[in-house]
Formats: sequence, C-alpha cells, structure tokens
Amino acid sequence: MATTIALIGAPTDLGGLTLGTDQGPTRLREAGLISRLQAAGLEVTDLGDVPVPSRQPRFTGLTKLERVATVARWVGKHTWRSIAEGMTPLIIGGDHSFAMGSISAAAQRVPGLGVIWIDAHPDFNTPETSPTSNIHGMVLAVAAGLGPEPLVRLAGFTPMVHPERIVIIGARAIDAGEAGNIRDAGVHLYDAEYVERHGIQATVAEAMAYLATRDVRAAHLSVDLDVLDPRLYPGVSTPATGGLTGPELVTAVRSVGELARIVSMDIAEYTPSEDVGGATAEIAIQVAESALVASARHHGSRELQTHISAA
Repeated sequence: MATTIALIGAPTDLGGLTLGTDQGPTRLREAGLISRLQAAGLEVTDLGDVPVPSRQPRFTGLTKLERVATVARWVGKHTWRSIAEGMTPLIIGGDHSFAMGSISAAAQRVPGLGVIWIDAHPDFNTPETSPTSNIHGMVLAVAAGLGPEPLVRLAGFTPMVHPERIVIIGARAIDAGEAGNIRDAGVHLYDAEYVERHGIQATVAEAMAYLATRDVRAAHLSVDLDVLDPRLYPGVSTPATGGLTGPELVTAVRSVGELARIVSMDIAEYTPSEDVGGATAEIAIQVAESALVASARHHGSRELQTHISAA
C-alpha cells in the first residue's frame, strides 16, 4: 500500500499578523497541491480545515491565547487520529501557531520524536522576551516547555519534545531574548550564517546526525516559508532579508526525508495576498512533494518505491 498523506488545513492568522495567512490552505489546494502529491505516487486524504474562532473576542468570549489554543487542539486531534490510522499528516497554514497541535500530537503517538524547524525565525520567544507578543513567535519554545502554562500543557504533558531533540535550521532573524532562551534550553541552532558557510545539504546532514545521537527515531518537519529569500518568494507575512533559494529549501527537506522517517509535516505562514506571481505557492508544493516522497522512498512502502523509481 502506498503512503497516505492526511491533508489538514489550519486557516488561522490568530497567532500573528492579519495579512491573510488564513487563506493559505485554500490557495495551496487551488494551486494543485493534492494533484501534485498524487502524481508523485502518494495517496492523499483531504480532511478539510480545522475550525478557527473569530479574531473578535466579542463573538467567542475567548482571549487571544485561548483562541490560538483552540486551533492547536483541533490540529492536534486531526494529527493524532491521522497517525493512529497509519497516515502521514501534512498540515498547511495558516500562521505557525498551529504547530503546537501537530507537534504535541506527533509526540504522543511516536516515541523518540525529533523536531526539525526550518524557519527564518526560531520562534523561541516567551511572553517575557517577545518584542511583539505574537504567539506564532513562541511556538517552538512552547514545544520545549517554555511559555504560557495553558499552551505548554496543551496536550497534558510538558515538554512536548525534549529540547535536545530539536534542531533549528536557517534562522536569521533572532531576537536577543530568544537567543538566550535557545542557549539555556540546549536546542541546537544552525543559523543562516552556518548554512552559508557549510551549505544546506551538509548542514542538514550534520543536524540529522546530531539528532541520531539523541535516539531520535522519527521526525516532525516544520517549514516556515519565510526561510526563503523574500525577493524571490514574497508570499509570507514576516519576511526577513536574505534566506534560502527555492532549490536549497527543496534540497533541505529532501535530505531530511532521506535521513529520517517523517511522521508529520507542517508548511506554515503562506500568505497569498503577498505572493505576487505565485512563486511561493509553487515552491511550497515542491517542498511538500520532495520531503514526503523522499521519506516514503527511504522509509515507506515497497509499492511507492517502485512507482517513484519508474517515474
């Protein structure tokens, strides 16, 4: 049986800026994400979009934190169920705050889970260090056990993933406070300067080799599209100067898939209103395809391996 991808939409902008990340899942589907995955030999079950509360508290009675947590819990439920049923969840956003749900659920279902975080921002702030108070900039810290208690204990346990089983690749916009948080937590950071010196493929190989020494047996891969150079791929809400090219990011995620079994994957922060020409949507689809096909080929079914080899 071929690998089955469970597609989960997280159409939220509650954790960040109101620039249109909530439209990301719809636009990625319209751009052909499902058909491209199927053409690559992957089966796809589209589970639709999770419910998202209104940004207006008068309509929900919920605080901002509670609304973000609600979305993450829904993402977690769908992710947990998908893995339990033998599928590989692909969660498309939406701002990166939804990843608290996918990480927590994957950690519940998969022993020895490691997290590979590919992002222009480490998202390792806490309320005390964040210059913006935007929750999408705190997600990885929450996963490592730092931050607001309702988020840290979203799944009833903390940390979601031990900090020594987390690597950050490609970050280039790092706040002073979160840099200290990363050091104190013991998370391995391979920043943009490191990638520039060593190359993306060698950097990923080193990161995966490090995770192997921490008994990581499977990976949650979380990709924020703002790791890309915004001059070439503008469809993000928080662009940062510099960044990877599209082929470099494709190489990075393919390498992850070759070196580890990807049990769940996020593609976050796609912002259609900023994506002049559609280049960001196209590379987002290539990223999903490359990572998931590589993982299936090297760690998945014989049927899919044969299909890909013949393609």
